[in-house]
Amino acid sequence: MQDGQTFFSLNKPMDWEQGYEANIHMVDQGFSIQQTEKYSIHRIVRTDELEGIPPIQDMTVGPGRKLILLDESANVWIYDDESRHRELLFRHGHDLFSSQAMLASMADLLVIADSREGVERRLAVYSISNGQTMWAIQEWEGLSLYPLSLNTKLKTANTLFMTVPLDIAIGMNGSPEVPKDGRIGIMQWNSAGEVMRVYEHEAHRVTEAIPITKLQGRYFTAAADGTLALLDAELRTVTVFHEDGREPLHFHLEQEGRFAGISIDTNHNLYIGDSGYAQQEGVTERFILKYRGNGDSLDKVTGFRGRTDKLVQDGRNRLYVFDRYSGQISLLDLRARTMLLEDTQLPEAVYFSAELDTTETETLWHKIRLEADIPEETQVRFSYFASDESEGMIDGDYLNYTEYFTDPAISVRTKLAATRDLWSEPILNPKDALLMNAKGRYLWFKIELVGSEQKSPFIRKLRVYYPRTSLIAYLPAMYQQDDEHSPFLERFLAMFSTFFDDMEATIEGISGHFDPDAVSGPYLEWLGGWLAITEHEAWGEKKLRELIKRAPELYKLRGTREGLIHMLQIYTGEDPFVLEYFQFKQMQETSELRQLFSQLYGDNPYTFCVLLKPECVRTDAQRLIIENIIDDQKPAYTEGKLIVLQPWMYADMHTYLGINTYLSEPTLLTLDQRSSMPYNTVLIDVDRDKRMDIHTRLGLDSEIE
Repeated sequence: MQDGQTFFSLNKPMDWEQGYEANIHMVDQGFSIQQTEKYSIHRIVRTDELEGIPPIQDMTVGPGRKLILLDESANVWIYDDESRHRELLFRHGHDLFSSQAMLASMADLLVIADSREGVERRLAVYSISNGQTMWAIQEWEGLSLYPLSLNTKLKTANTLFMTVPLDIAIGMNGSPEVPKDGRIGIMQWNSAGEVMRVYEHEAHRVTEAIPITKLQGRYFTAAADGTLALLDAELRTVTVFHEDGREPLHFHLEQEGRFAGISIDTNHNLYIGDSGYAQQEGVTERFILKYRGNGDSLDKVTGFRGRTDKLVQDGRNRLYVFDRYSGQISLLDLRARTMLLEDTQLPEAVYFSAELDTTETETLWHKIRLEADIPEETQVRFSYFASDESEGMIDGDYLNYTEYFTDPAISVRTKLAATRDLWSEPILNPKDALLMNAKGRYLWFKIELVGSEQKSPFIRKLRVYYPRTSLIAYLPAMYQQDDEHSPFLERFLAMFSTFFDDMEATIEGISGHFDPDAVSGPYLEWLGGWLAITEHEAWGEKKLRELIKRAPELYKLRGTREGLIHMLQIYTGEDPFVLEYFQFKQMQETSELRQLFSQLYGDNPYTFCVLLKPECVRTDAQRLIIENIIDDQKPAYTEGKLIVLQPWMYADMHTYLGINTYLSEPTLLTLDQRSSMPYNTVLIDVDRDKRMDIHTRLGLDSEIE
């Protein structure tokens, strides 16, 4: 309806890359504000409110996200926080370990390490289902084991890591101690109780003799696939080991706090907790710190504020925070969070375009059409300006507009402040909007995305139309020359202009709905309905598409042998065998063969047979479709008979060499030293009648005992 109107279209990443973006996440389908995943509290379990359970000393996470709790009476509880069901794993007074033991889970096994003097099992592994001891150990290669920390991998939970002193001496009071320059290392165990590797670092040598009891609570271990970390809470250091043999990374924690608990997520980021008391002087808020695997400080986990005695991370990056003082276990889940624009510290993003050049001066720009998803609590602001010149005054300097907008060295804050007088009033959440007072060869635009904490607008496509065309041109001149009311009338008519444009675009593209290669789903079934094809699901899209494309050819052949063969070939993917009466008429005149041929093909001269391999007719539904095709494609005076060939070796049945029967030299398949079977023996049974002389499918409907 509006001839001569053209537009600029931006709908691919390469179209947007000509401009400048800040805090924008670009994908093939469009762009939005950048988002990240941050931890927030999903659920809190208050163990002090669990009736009949003494105060909890340690915890870990077992199969099915069930909590495994160790109380101050050395009882181990399996607790489901959703159903609030709990059960005792060991009987009371078991004396297998003390309340100072450490817990970790290894698939469906529970690992308990205890450094208490006199305990018989320093490291033991039990079945979580029934408490049965799988294995236990007291020492390794003559070294008495005194566990200081314990952890397992996130995904491959069949690997255990335990921090222990590698040098032990007896002190003056007869108690074990780590001597001066004694080593602290991490032992890697497999699920069978074998030590696979020992990790050491020079930073973990004690400078003076220390009793074992004073080392308890100082070290914390975390593990993920390929990465292992050891936190020394007293020295405020972290050592990261790599299973591929790379040099360990050792760094100091610069932040203040009494650190306790460490974990590693699947992206190898480190999380370190703070066990300080709120009553301590200077302690106001305690956060979990986040570090990259290279030691760079990232941020704090602001979604949790509180004391941390232990951090446990499962294979889905859920974080469990245990506060022994309050008996509280906090479950933290990763949730999407909108990232903040660095210059404003708000959940925003800004896009500055390069120039859109019409090559003609004094062009009147018409309108924009924006395809975008704009959730509630979010906003899109579109601003623009036009000029016949590509350069102009910006903040007192004569500059090229595009070069200034796209210069990455200039901050967004500076660009917004320096160009605030250039832009039009922003259009809020535009879908279809006129560009008022936009006259010039070039047009620049600015898109500002305003998000919420978790949501962001998503821009799919933008079209900028020119030159100005309006339905007002079809009205008498008096309506066009009224300077006071014409702008309002033009905006009002623009709504109908958009409707007509959409209708014309639909009419122009209607031919695409008749192209079987271009449509799918309901449109393809709709086209199939034109050919009276109703069983769309039985045909499938690929077969239905080919049938529609070949419909003119097939309708010309309808009622012929060739037409029937083509239809069955499309549906089954195999060439059928069509046998007519005239092909075996002469052979049927022989009395010896008459009965056999009548049994196989019948004696009606107006009957033909369609022979198909069994893999073409696997279900009753397929058989019904094929019979309908035969009935629809046959001449009116004939009768079609479907015969599904079977892999039989009866010479007087439907047996055809090279089709369903093969002759070969038997070769024996040895089943054991006393039994053998020819490899070409048929062991399938379509009818599942379990008769070896027909077909029998071993492992499906038959077994050899």
